[in-house]
Amino acid sequence: MTARSVACVGAGPAGLLAATQIKLARPGWQVLVYERAPKDVTYGYGVVFSDVAVRTIEYLAPELGALLANQTRWDDVEIRAGGARYRIPGHGYAALSRHRLLGALAGRAAAVGVDLRYETPATLDDLRGEHDLVVAADGAHSQIRGQLAEELGATVRYGRSKFAWLGTTASFDAMTFVFERTEHGVVVAHGYPHEDGLSTFVVEVPGDGPERGLTQWAEVFADHLGGQALRANGLRWERFPVVQLRNCVHRNVVVIGDAAHTVHYSVGSGTRMALEDGFYLARSLARHDELAPALAEYQRRRLPSTGELQSAGERSMRWFEDAPSHLNKPPAQFAVHLLTRANSVPLATLTAEASQLAEDATEALAGPLSDRDLLDLPLTVGPVRLAGRLAVEAPGSLMVPIAVVDPTRLADDPAWSADFAGAKVISVDLGPYREDPAEERANARRMTAALRDLDRPEDTVLAIRSTLASTADLPPPALLARLRELCAAGWCDLVDLAADDGPPALAAALETADLVRRETGRPVMLSRFRAAHDIVRTHLLAGRIDLWCAESGARP
Repeated sequence: MTARSVACVGAGPAGLLAATQIKLARPGWQVLVYERAPKDVTYGYGVVFSDVAVRTIEYLAPELGALLANQTRWDDVEIRAGGARYRIPGHGYAALSRHRLLGALAGRAAAVGVDLRYETPATLDDLRGEHDLVVAADGAHSQIRGQLAEELGATVRYGRSKFAWLGTTASFDAMTFVFERTEHGVVVAHGYPHEDGLSTFVVEVPGDGPERGLTQWAEVFADHLGGQALRANGLRWERFPVVQLRNCVHRNVVVIGDAAHTVHYSVGSGTRMALEDGFYLARSLARHDELAPALAEYQRRRLPSTGELQSAGERSMRWFEDAPSHLNKPPAQFAVHLLTRANSVPLATLTAEASQLAEDATEALAGPLSDRDLLDLPLTVGPVRLAGRLAVEAPGSLMVPIAVVDPTRLADDPAWSADFAGAKVISVDLGPYREDPAEERANARRMTAALRDLDRPEDTVLAIRSTLASTADLPPPALLARLRELCAAGWCDLVDLAADDGPPALAAALETADLVRRETGRPVMLSRFRAAHDIVRTHLLAGRIDLWCAESGARP
């Protein structure tokens, strides 16, 4: 292959590992790293990796994996909220300072022959003219991505919370989430150890709360800092940028790392993804003798692989933004809600890892019935006392306490369910919300007229079903407004959120159900989704849903 010149812009984890791996794969190439900041200047404190990430990095870059194996390690998550503390083992983390990580990556890059140029800003036009390939690894606020935003299909959205990366000599021996109420609202801290007697302490302020200074924040979190001070490498507050690309390649430019995709810090996978980008880019360049097919292969393989983790990161980000509303739950239920914010966890696993937490959360939900299977807990819905939390759409199944009729359109008379286990349910299907505002208003008028004319016996549950699009992360405002109006008018005892005909997006549906439950004050049921019994139990325990309805013949 013809000798090439490669410019990597940005001396962060993605740029440094990409440069190193490209040089190893193509020793005859000229590989340079351009970094506008001085050497050894970095923002932030510790970088954390899960055990899964450590094993991945050991495979991708053995020297870096060996470094991580000898860093600060711990196994627990600790949640501090509402005067309670819950500690959950069995996770596994490793952490080191960002300064040490970058130093190790830079040293390795220089050792294999990469030309590192610090305090050297570089423009895209100049780089394209001087180099065969430009690797844009210039971070979440990438200038190169900004210049190519239209060609890359780039979108950048910002979270609602403000946050700052701080450090402290206070001792933390777990991934610690701290929630404190102040006169300005709830504030959150993410604390974890990394090395040299230091811990990272990220302070997050949901909404528009005050930023304050280090001394004031040390006072807010004094009970958790043990009297130790807070410090900052250049204190700055920002809102988390959610970066997504439709394409990560344009001609001879490839965008990697945070410049291409960000994952919220509460999930802790951004650095791992950046390192993976650098490794797989070099692998693609090693497999092809021409740049175009190599870059096409990288884009084809890499872009889809980041989507699921980014979605989990966004769900986690929104969870912390909504922390004030979650804190109304009992402390144990709140802790379960936090632990399962981005991934489903079977109740048996949760009980095995944190038996006291599971016991306390069950008692908070079930009271004196805490020894009963959560699926068999009774629930009052409107005027009816249901015998349990499972349902199927077709009446007559012996496994379920309630029956939900096949939904009908509003133009027809609502169908009745059979009298089953003492419950009668009218299910009115509103269908999906209309994208067109005029159509949605017309649908709302039809819906209102139909419900006004409904002859509803007193011992009947009125369930309002809405279909959730499989591609939607959250319900559209129009759907929430529709449900709030119906509930306020007394025309809804139960909100039924059903999967559409597309791929069932359970994680998004659970987040939607949780939001609808808070917004309407009504019990919420998910229908036509699939999950194991024990995962349904966990989400009941966390308070995301109240009922689960499977299709006829299907079992959760």
